[in-house]
Amino acid sequence: MRVIIIGCTYAGMTAAAQILRSHPETEVTIYDRNAVVPSLSYDINDYADQNATRPELRAELSPQQLTVLGADVKMGYLLMSINPAQKTVRVMGMLDDQTTEEHYDKLIIATDATVDKPAIEGIDSMNVALFKDELDAKVAIISAAIDRRICVVGNSPLALALVDAYRQKEKEVTLITNGQPVLHGEFADEYSQRATKLLTDANVKVVTDQHVTKLADTGLGVSVNTNGGSYDADKVVMAAKAKPDTDIYKGELDLNDEGAIVTDKFMQTSAADVYAIGGSTDIHYNPTNSNIYDPQASEVVRQAIIAADNVMGKQIADSGTQLSVGVNLCGTTMASVGLTLERAQQAGIPANSVMIEDNYRPEFMPTTAPVLMTLVWNQETREIIGAQMMSKHDISESLSLISLCMQNKNTIDFLGMYDTMFQPNFDRAFNYVNLLGQAAMGKAEADSE
Repeated sequence: MRVIIIGCTYAGMTAAAQILRSHPETEVTIYDRNAVVPSLSYDINDYADQNATRPELRAELSPQQLTVLGADVKMGYLLMSINPAQKTVRVMGMLDDQTTEEHYDKLIIATDATVDKPAIEGIDSMNVALFKDELDAKVAIISAAIDRRICVVGNSPLALALVDAYRQKEKEVTLITNGQPVLHGEFADEYSQRATKLLTDANVKVVTDQHVTKLADTGLGVSVNTNGGSYDADKVVMAAKAKPDTDIYKGELDLNDEGAIVTDKFMQTSAADVYAIGGSTDIHYNPTNSNIYDPQASEVVRQAIIAADNVMGKQIADSGTQLSVGVNLCGTTMASVGLTLERAQQAGIPANSVMIEDNYRPEFMPTTAPVLMTLVWNQETREIIGAQMMSKHDISESLSLISLCMQNKNTIDFLGMYDTMFQPNFDRAFNYVNLLGQAAMGKAEADSE
């Protein structure tokens, strides 16, 4: 059987490796328009042979490793068209302009998203860098090595991670959030206020009440003009939305309003034997039970494994995502999963929330640290639909636990009373996550009286 993969991307290479490890006899060909694959910013952290007595972690993917496994990796090839009825793709070698028609038994579309450039005057300046994902952020940090004054425009956890990275490199950092409280989309106001104080105390200039209107290149830097003033910087690093690169599939595959390829839970497109993963397609967002376009590394790798297994005859369904996010600001961990109360209400969900603060382990221990916690739930079903936490203590894995509860449709009652390990070095007799669930139970009962 021949499997063609469009895109030597993180998604495409993961799918290829999965196919060749489970079915090494498969003929796998990968086409990519780039002459060289960019350095990947992620590691593969699942196991190469899950049936082995002592499994070993996979190495980071590369075209060379895939070639060793048996893949035919063709770089510098442009996809011209696909014909699902004939099961063919037309590709052109960009060095010789030769076009060939290739037959497939199964096709996986794994192209990355492109940057949706903000419509701001001066955005094309050499002193302006755009970022949409972790790889772009990595490049932005490296490219600003000799710059002293950095202006970050954005309000996502990735934007805040960039701010903290520049701060640690002793840059003069200005953050402009375009008229919103810090991390407003992922956290309630109390978290935004505390995050702002953390940044301000660390000498980061935080501007939350202004919008960028123009970027004026000064030759040696950029003047960032807003509706409330201007800020000089050597380098501007600006958040940009991801956009699916799928125009070539119009008329052959069903696309949604954003241009993402429509798939079912098996990553199957509207055409038989054609699958789409990664930046080409949307994801199922469990808290609202709807599909959204928001490519995430963790979801991409799951989609790749699912598509690869289903191509080989299995019927594995995608379980959806809760979109967990996290950031470390000045030594404080902030993590969020699912919906805030505001976003839940905007989605038309009859939601309620509770916020508490308590120490993660007993006060009689030599040290402890407070954890600010919020839980959001559906008032009608009592199912958990969101949570946020903030602490000097690393609480990131606790958000993963709540994400699992959300995926399993567990209630606040389950979270409040489920069994947790107790050892004073690590937690209380009731873990702080239990206490959060119990606070939600109490608020739900009080509100129903």
